[in-house]
Amino acid sequence: MNNIDFALGTHTGLVRELNEDSHLALPKLGLWVIADGMGGHEAGEVASGITIREIARSIKQGMPLAEAIETAHRAIQAAALHGEGAADMGSTVVAAKLDGLRYEIAWVGDSRAYLWNGTLHQLTTDHSYVQLLLNAGLITESEIPGHPSRNVISQALGVGGPDKANIKVDLVSGELGESDTLLLCSDGLSGEVTDDGIAAILAETTNAQTRVDRLIAEALEAGGKDNVTVIVITSRQKEIH
Repeated sequence: MNNIDFALGTHTGLVRELNEDSHLALPKLGLWVIADGMGGHEAGEVASGITIREIARSIKQGMPLAEAIETAHRAIQAAALHGEGAADMGSTVVAAKLDGLRYEIAWVGDSRAYLWNGTLHQLTTDHSYVQLLLNAGLITESEIPGHPSRNVISQALGVGGPDKANIKVDLVSGELGESDTLLLCSDGLSGEVTDDGIAAILAETTNAQTRVDRLIAEALEAGGKDNVTVIVITSRQKEIH
């Protein structure tokens, strides 16, 4: 995809012993994915690894993005049934699929996608307990960072067992303008760095890898309490002849 620049990075953080995030970049397929595993004792790493593997396999077979994510959900459940990982393992996911400059974002959980076009726009809505409280008008936006249940998610891939109803994959789509940027991240970034902080870093430079490195460094500076994974995808500026 010669009209796109991208960069990615991941860090275990300063508190966790394991990095249970997984990420994937397949630019020839126009596919980028971040999965944030949970379950502890390496099970989260297993769940997030299954997530990116199954999504990549499904997309290669021509499956739509939401369906590919549902396939990953069932694959985690099947792995747990066969003793791989742990029975309660799961993963969030956020994925971007590009066709030219047209993008589709799909997600489950609280991993996020943002659009930067000089202003930062959160494209995803967290599948989390505090988001449900916010939607119901029971808390305000300013109460979320300090809320005791802010890390509780309302759905995740693999969670619930094979007899449970399927997860609900949310989708948004749009088109990148010249020099627009998609940012995908695990909550190790969004939980540590405010939207204003993210926007300030994206405004400082247009270099994709520099942006990724600075965003991760900012999350670590803020405490690095979780694994942090970041992918930046930018449409190139048109050349003037």
